[in-house]
Amino acid sequence: MKLWHIAVTAALLGFGTLALAAELRITTTEADGRLVDDINLPFVNDPAVLGEWRSVDFVAAPGEFVPGTKRFRGDLYLGGFKFLPGGKMAVLPFAPKGAPWFTWTRGVVTHSGDKTASRYLIKELKGATYMFFEWKSGDYVIRHAKPEYYVLKKAN
Repeated sequence: MKLWHIAVTAALLGFGTLALAAELRITTTEADGRLVDDINLPFVNDPAVLGEWRSVDFVAAPGEFVPGTKRFRGDLYLGGFKFLPGGKMAVLPFAPKGAPWFTWTRGVVTHSGDKTASRYLIKELKGATYMFFEWKSGDYVIRHAKPEYYVLKKAN
C-alpha cells in the first residue's frame, strides 16, 4: 500500500500565500487501486469562505486562470458551493438546501462518499475574490491523475 503526504504549498501553486492558518497535512492511501484521503480532519473555522461561490472556470493549475477569460470550453459541471457555518455545505445546482456528504474545514473540503479531501485557496484578483478548488474526481481516485481546479467567484 502506497502512502502519500500531500502538502500543497504556495510555490507549487504559483501563488502568494495560501488562505490557511496552518498547513494541514492530508494523508492519502491506496486501497484496491483507489486513492483514499483521510477525511477525519478537525474543524477549524474560516470566516472568509462563508457564503456563495459560483464556478467561472476549470483549469489545470491556478496560475493558468485569467479573470474575465474562460479557458474551459463547454459547460461547467459544478455550478458552485454555498459554505455554511459549522462546516456544512450546499452544492449548486444539485443540492441547494444542503449536501451532508460535503463538509469543510479551513482550507479543505471533504467528500464522505468519495473519501476525498480537496484543498481550496482564496485569492483576491482584480478586485474580486476567487477560490481555487482541487477537483478530485474519478480521474484522481481511480486513475491517480493530478487534480485540476475549479475556479469559483464569491457571489456575496
